[in-house]
Amino acid sequence: MIPTAIGLLALTVGAVPTSNPRSTAGPGLLIKTSSGPIGGFFNHTALIPQTKKPNGTFDAVALPNSCMQQFDSNSSTVYTEYEQGFLISGGNSEDCLYLSIWAPRLENIKSQQRPLPVLLYIPGGGFTSGGQASLYKIPDQWVQRTQSHIVVIMNYRVNVFGFPNAKGLKDQNVGLVDQRLAVEWVNDNIANFGGDPQRITLWGQSAGGGNVAVYAYGYPDNPIVAGLIADSGGPGIVSGVDTAQTNFTFLAGLVGCNGLGPEEELSCVRKVPAQTLENALSYYSGNDTSPSLSFKPVVDEKTGFLNWTQRILDGKIARTPMIIGSNSNEGAGFVSFTPEGPGQQALDTATKIISCPVAAESKSRNLGNLPTYRYEYAGTFTNISPLPWFGAYHSAELPLLFGTHSQYGGPSTPFEWEVSYAMEALWLSFAEDPTRGPVRLALGDVAENPDKGSYFDWPLFQQGGASDMLLVAEGDRLM
Repeated sequence: MIPTAIGLLALTVGAVPTSNPRSTAGPGLLIKTSSGPIGGFFNHTALIPQTKKPNGTFDAVALPNSCMQQFDSNSSTVYTEYEQGFLISGGNSEDCLYLSIWAPRLENIKSQQRPLPVLLYIPGGGFTSGGQASLYKIPDQWVQRTQSHIVVIMNYRVNVFGFPNAKGLKDQNVGLVDQRLAVEWVNDNIANFGGDPQRITLWGQSAGGGNVAVYAYGYPDNPIVAGLIADSGGPGIVSGVDTAQTNFTFLAGLVGCNGLGPEEELSCVRKVPAQTLENALSYYSGNDTSPSLSFKPVVDEKTGFLNWTQRILDGKIARTPMIIGSNSNEGAGFVSFTPEGPGQQALDTATKIISCPVAAESKSRNLGNLPTYRYEYAGTFTNISPLPWFGAYHSAELPLLFGTHSQYGGPSTPFEWEVSYAMEALWLSFAEDPTRGPVRLALGDVAENPDKGSYFDWPLFQQGGASDMLLVAEGDRLM
């Protein structure tokens, strides 16, 4: 059902083990928060949905349900045929506004000179699906290895539940408001996990990257976060086109709420079971029926805006440093799957769905003298890209960043480990001090000595200059 108000965040909490792989809420695993005490156990994190008010101690036992997912019954893609590790596992529910936190043991953090930097991640999913429960995007091994940062992953409402654009609602982009609420919760509570509320970097990929980019425009005077990282996303991918607000009314008619005024229509839809509503949307959209239905962020001049560049020129954007970039063959993730691929022209055209908004945002930020670091990821590894035409497809960088590349598609090469450690070092060094920018590049002896290497200073992006960072496997070097 369409919610009557913004849901309340609950929490999944866990800790990375140093010895015992599983234990109950002992020392270092009981965390006080504004939502009450939370108890976790080592190496497996989760949460039971809770209300806003403290209500005892809750044990973390499983990853949370994802928000209601829109599915495509007729799709055949890179992800359904080969790369299921990117897809959502587990159930979905209206009770979905969860945070999962991966952190070193508190006693280990206390030995640090200062609280740890925090990466707060917004998953992608095209604004129709997505969430935390995605195997390639579990950061436990990364946090365990470094013992020097915290990763938080959020859920937020998607499709009609997150972006209803209904005439009877005051706020249309409630999925974006969910994200702000997550930022506020982390800011208020992350110190209790050993994190530094002054060093939160908001990071996302695909739709999540677009959300990160949009966030800076929505909160120009109080962004809370110190850094932004937008993988394969810019504000240009988030603007909905249903200015007449007809999509919600059409969907309402599919579930029996026909011919009603805005308030009555909304009230009627709220009585429809969530799964019934989601099924109606998914089956209709999956059959490519006309007219098409789309529920994505819309221009409301509060969280989504008509002219992004003008807002930069008017100073209506947070001056938060940003890493932004895209992959060289994004389009392989958007085309229908065939073993031999769709051909280079189709791939190039589909790649522009992401590369063009990323380029436009980089240019606009440069016009406003906003500190920006731009990259292109072009790495191709057979356990991530098993067919030649996959290349560096949409999302292919994530297993390298989360350190999961060796777990699901076969063993990783020594060079692949090198690239993974180097990319993790860059993202983490940015989170340590976004005003300094990414400065460390670990080119070590693979898993045996990942932290030994050379120093690298990533230059600020300049339009027309040679300042892009190219992350690509070429021989034995990281370019």
